[in-house]
Amino acid sequence: MPGPRIALALGSGGMKGIAHVGVLRALEEAEIRPTVYAGSSAGALIAAAAAHGIALAEMESIAHRLRRRSLFQIDFLSLIRHGLRAQALYRATPLRELCAELFGRTTFREIKTPLVVSSVDVETAVPLWWSAASWPDVPVADTVYASCAMPGLLPPGRVCGRICVDGGVLDPLALRGVAPLADLVIAVVLDGAAPPARNTTTVSTAATLLWHTQRMVTHDLGRHTLARWDGPPLLLIQPELRDVHPLRGGDPRKVIDAGYRAARNALARWERLASQLGASTPSSD
Repeated sequence: MPGPRIALALGSGGMKGIAHVGVLRALEEAEIRPTVYAGSSAGALIAAAAAHGIALAEMESIAHRLRRRSLFQIDFLSLIRHGLRAQALYRATPLRELCAELFGRTTFREIKTPLVVSSVDVETAVPLWWSAASWPDVPVADTVYASCAMPGLLPPGRVCGRICVDGGVLDPLALRGVAPLADLVIAVVLDGAAPPARNTTTVSTAATLLWHTQRMVTHDLGRHTLARWDGPPLLLIQPELRDVHPLRGGDPRKVIDAGYRAARNALARWERLASQLGASTPSSD
């Protein structure tokens, strides 16, 4: 008999998303192979890379490269030309180029492992879950960019004529889109703790203000989703990333290690969940 369907849902979190690479490393060592990947925002980028069969070593190499050349580059030309009418603070080009480098024009039909990418349709205010089931010929790169396009920070993406933004706005954990496809879900939460208190009454930049505002919304939405979860059994992984800046990032080695350690700790609960579904248990090394 076929084994249970295991979904890996990777949550949003900006540059904290590098921690997802450590989670993938821990799952690989434990010989846990998801049958479907899902992601929102930064999680969509890593989920798509895993579903496309990109090696972990290459993901780690890209993470180190991004530390030297940020994805978040201020679009001075657009700000000068359009002022308050500019679509976003940062340029779309760095992220679009990364998506093109990783996925080219690969469509959902061609991806190696089933993939679900979460985004939001701006005009209708409804979540969109891109996958081979509904959108087989859509390029993965276009949907991943759209899923990462946080309003105000990155320009929205246009996919199949729809104007789309950050999937974290409505589905920060990418759980709602993947639940029907899984018997067990492993979910990685990058912003599981409440934003830490600061001993200041000001915020240094508009970008920081935008990010912290969005983080408060996604934190509460994610907590609400988990509290009311009535889908398949859920294994939650929550890396400790309190000191990692979502836009500037941190030391990639430390961020990846945080994801790895959190996943290894969470896998202690895997045996109980797996036994309920007849899945194999992870290796003990």
